[in-house]
Amino acid sequence: MAALRTVVWVGLAFALVCPALAQDSDPSLSEQVAAWSRRLDSDTLEERERAEQKILDLGHKALDHLPMVEPSTPAETKARLQRIRTILEKARADNAAKASHITLSVKDVPLTDVLGAIEEQTENKLIDYRSNFGQRADQSKVTVEWDNVPFWEAVDQLFTENSLEAYHYAGQPNVLAFVARASGSGKPNPLIRVSEIFRFQPTRIESFMDLTGADQRGTYMNLQVAWEPRVEPIVIKLPLDQLTIEDEAGKSLVAGDDQAGSLDTEVLQGVSAVDIQLPLGGVDRKSQKIAKLKGEMIALMPGRVETFMFDKLDTARNVKDTRGAIEVVLEAFRQNGDIWEASILLRVLNEQGALESHRGWVYNNEAYLQGPNGERIDFAGFEETYRDVDTVGMSYKFVLERDPTEVQFVYRSPASIISLPVSFELTDIPLP
Repeated sequence: MAALRTVVWVGLAFALVCPALAQDSDPSLSEQVAAWSRRLDSDTLEERERAEQKILDLGHKALDHLPMVEPSTPAETKARLQRIRTILEKARADNAAKASHITLSVKDVPLTDVLGAIEEQTENKLIDYRSNFGQRADQSKVTVEWDNVPFWEAVDQLFTENSLEAYHYAGQPNVLAFVARASGSGKPNPLIRVSEIFRFQPTRIESFMDLTGADQRGTYMNLQVAWEPRVEPIVIKLPLDQLTIEDEAGKSLVAGDDQAGSLDTEVLQGVSAVDIQLPLGGVDRKSQKIAKLKGEMIALMPGRVETFMFDKLDTARNVKDTRGAIEVVLEAFRQNGDIWEASILLRVLNEQGALESHRGWVYNNEAYLQGPNGERIDFAGFEETYRDVDTVGMSYKFVLERDPTEVQFVYRSPASIISLPVSFELTDIPLP
């Protein structure tokens, strides 16, 4: 009996202690998101608002754990999940737009070791492209002393001290290629300015005069804008009404009287910088330099890539799926001769202007058929079928040698397009 009482008391003590231990242990992020998501459709408005705010308080990492919106998802939950995604996507983009920093102290080590450390600490991949141009990749050793140094400052120093320069047209996404420097003093370029993940460099100024009798003349400056390769902007916009350009006497060098609109440059896949041709006005022989060039650039950035999946393709008609600020509609999957066509509409719901004139990012989205065992059937071609301010239609062509009921149509796209303002200022740019 004494032994039995001992067992009972131990069991009781364990039962009392275990709940306390369970309460003290923190639930995982996914568990917290799941718990609060279930309350987004609670009976009271106060509880629904509280649940939404609790998920937002968890930060942008909660995005990876939000539940999928299904046809059976309650309308209230669906609306709140879409709002949460939009806010957290913006928070994630803002976080990604902050400059990466590097801490590294090494002496006489191979360049590849330094490149590996940069990638590990910043997620920015640098690749040696010298052999692609028939250049010799020397085996000289590298010495660096960086203590929480911003990415571009570290890279510019590394390139300057080792006779290297960036090559922005490698054709690979999310990399910064470099080659041997063709010319230069080997000293830091005083014209370069950095604003968080973006690097601004004036590279060329040209003045011209038309001698055919048209009596036209002008001056243009080439402004190169690069970014940390871990991100991929969609469009770089330079609003003209935000530009201030002055010479050393304070005279405005902004071209024209009408400052409406913006200079928009679409970012092609596989490049790590764009060149903006900026017209200048009022430049004469008295102006020796651009004393100040100040503006606010807007970068349209893709949000988290989501997967849209459509089944029952033999009967699917105008099936909608919304993730964040992107709505994808599978209009139909039909046979046209020997080819099957998946016709979709992609609509941007947050009116960021990502489809107004630049659609390259849509053409880069993945689209394929997936079999029951996960096998992938890539499209044989595609074409644009519709164009509007916020909507684009696409038709993807497939060679399908099986029943369409056995496959799903899969489409992958950023769930939102984020507008990121970036202020910059350049000084003391010499004029020709």
